[in-house]
Amino acid sequence: MPVRAVTFDADGTLWDFHTVAGEAIDRIITRLRDEYPQFSAGVEDFVATHRQVLESSPADTPFASMRRQAMERFVLEQVGEVPGLADELTTAFFDYRDSADRLFDDVEPMLALLPEHLILGVITSGTTRWRHTSIGEKFDFWLAADQTGVRKPDPRVFRMAAAAADCRPGDIVHVGDEPDSDILGARRAGARAVLIDRTGEAPRSVAPDATISSLTELPDLIEGWDRKEQGAAGVGPHREPWPDDPRLDRRLLAEGDRRNVADRYRYWRREAIVEDLDRIRHPFHVAIENWRHDLNIGTVVRTANAFAAAAVHIVGLRQWNRRGAMVTDRYQHVHHHDTIEEFLEAAAREGLVVVGIDNLPGARPLEDHHLPERCAFLFGQEGTGLSDTARDALDTVYSITQFGSTRSINAGVAAGIAMHAWIRQHALDRRG
Repeated sequence: MPVRAVTFDADGTLWDFHTVAGEAIDRIITRLRDEYPQFSAGVEDFVATHRQVLESSPADTPFASMRRQAMERFVLEQVGEVPGLADELTTAFFDYRDSADRLFDDVEPMLALLPEHLILGVITSGTTRWRHTSIGEKFDFWLAADQTGVRKPDPRVFRMAAAAADCRPGDIVHVGDEPDSDILGARRAGARAVLIDRTGEAPRSVAPDATISSLTELPDLIEGWDRKEQGAAGVGPHREPWPDDPRLDRRLLAEGDRRNVADRYRYWRREAIVEDLDRIRHPFHVAIENWRHDLNIGTVVRTANAFAAAAVHIVGLRQWNRRGAMVTDRYQHVHHHDTIEEFLEAAAREGLVVVGIDNLPGARPLEDHHLPERCAFLFGQEGTGLSDTARDALDTVYSITQFGSTRSINAGVAAGIAMHAWIRQHALDRRG
């Protein structure tokens, strides 16, 4: 099965938690020494107290609660009873941790190299407030044990990740630094497990599917697995001597091209494909509202690519499930707009007539009307259709005539019908 999603452990995998936590505790120790003359403990004393709390607490106790309990016990033993002090110091610990996530050096280069169609998530037993981190926006979901109530290596949390990514556990690759939680849990759930071992000293209590010493190795590892899954799809290595063509990718020439591209683009660099498509794109655009993570967006992008649409516009939430796009978003221009008003302004600047597609009262049948050549089709969220804001802003709304019992058709299907209607009216006579 090709890889659809990648999940990561957080502490020890994405960032150096031990260093940041140590710095946070050191700051707390320094403060206590400055403010309480009787205080004489050190970092190692707090670590010992925290370990005692961890070992004596039930397995399902939230980590944040154990951190707070350890601080309360530590303050009581080393300073005495000072109302509110333990809570204040615990908050200071978490604030510092979130403000200094201390990414490992290989994290951002790895994220830049991963294919854009992959769904990215985090499965962690840690307590970092991920939206406060420098890379929070890179991830589509974040499953923390204190919120889910399930902790690795329980396979249920990996099944939750599969549900969040709209795929099967076997479509997921999980990356972590702890064999007994990350690797064991992923393997139990049927996901592929990758051990990140930056020091070469990680225990091998559970065998991973692969071991890497740097996260920058991950993109090539995933690509290799995908090529093996695809088998004979595409073409193999090009026979030498290779063509002298700047559009060609030398790595693809050497290893073969298994991508989902038309034969005329075999061995071409991605940038060369986009540049060539830009010569032939049609002057219609497609926009879709995304207020609740609409899963149809991937299908819309894939269809827009097939019909050489000028661009796809996503209105609302920035994150969307790329699985249905089948990697075509690499070659299709995709723009984001926070609001309908922002999208309408962009369409006006491009000289586009915005046409809504929805089965609303008063909508005109799409089949009976001529579409503007320069236009932007706007589709609503699956289930609810066009939002009230969009309806109020549109002068033209077309409906797709139906004959069965259902009230509406899938938004991805409706987008394909509308795009093909434009193609029939404006593009078929240009084939050649």
